[in-house]
Amino acid sequence: MVQRIHFVIKHLRFCKSWARFTVVILSLVGGLSSSLAVDLAWDLGGKARDETRSACPEFYVQGLQPRILNPKLSQNIRLLCFSSFAVGYSPVSRTPLWSAEHLSRESLSRARGLKRVNAFHEEERLAMDERSFLTDYARSGFDRGHMSPSADQPTEQAQQDSFSLANMVPQNPNNNRNLWEGIESATRTWAKSTGDLYIITGPLFIGSSIEQLHERVMVPTHLFKIIYDPTRNAAAAYLVLNKDTDEYSVISLEELSKISGIDFLPMLNSTEQHAKIDLPSPTPHNSRSQTNANSGFSQQSERKGQDTRASTTQQERQTSSEFRQVEHLLKEIARMIN
Repeated sequence: MVQRIHFVIKHLRFCKSWARFTVVILSLVGGLSSSLAVDLAWDLGGKARDETRSACPEFYVQGLQPRILNPKLSQNIRLLCFSSFAVGYSPVSRTPLWSAEHLSRESLSRARGLKRVNAFHEEERLAMDERSFLTDYARSGFDRGHMSPSADQPTEQAQQDSFSLANMVPQNPNNNRNLWEGIESATRTWAKSTGDLYIITGPLFIGSSIEQLHERVMVPTHLFKIIYDPTRNAAAAYLVLNKDTDEYSVISLEELSKISGIDFLPMLNSTEQHAKIDLPSPTPHNSRSQTNANSGFSQQSERKGQDTRASTTQQERQTSSEFRQVEHLLKEIARMIN
């Protein structure tokens, strides 16, 4: 069957858009597996990676996946469809560049009844030299940080999928278990309230010196989580340093696009990309400290709650300094936009 489809596509190159449409329809009705649909889409002149129509459109707003703006990022992107989310994977960083979900009140209700099973595994659809290994993370000091969280997954298969290393980045353990867990929790609460949200989560690699695990897996400098509310046709993103920190920023899609080189919601126009909605405060279950929100442009963080610690450790001072560097970067971006 695969050979026949390739033969048909070969003779449909004069009408590639219709061929891609056929591939998407076949994948939706079960005629093709998701991974095969992606492979076939790539076969259409080798240019499908530049298109925004996804082979698993149910996880993207209007079925449009993120659009790569930086040519360096577009090299060898692997588009992976899972049962409850989709990943744009980079063999260069050996991490996802994004992981996309469509959360609903119903799906989260089903997810709540599932027991988490930590079945971390390598992604077998990726070539051996492209994938990350369990040994990359062993004794590294970093967590295997989910981009699409296991707690979001509505079925046992979806939860199993979420433990693929293609959905993981090296994440500071205290960040993962405190602030980031609080962001994930607040996102689920909001999705249950509104009934329908689209989420895109991923890493950023900012700077010329990026740490790597075993000279293979790149360690993100930052993490982001985009929340799109279809009832308002509006979005914003959390931005967090990949450090032991309680501080975060809320930025627009326009700002995130400038930083990342990716247009994550290509269906939004420039005005909609520039605007940003208010996002809920993180609600970490580990209440070791208050989280601090920052608009992304102000020079000081707006404290939410009184600081109960009498002194600041050297590590905390270093984190604050790094966060101020991000603030400076965001102000430079704002200057470029205006």
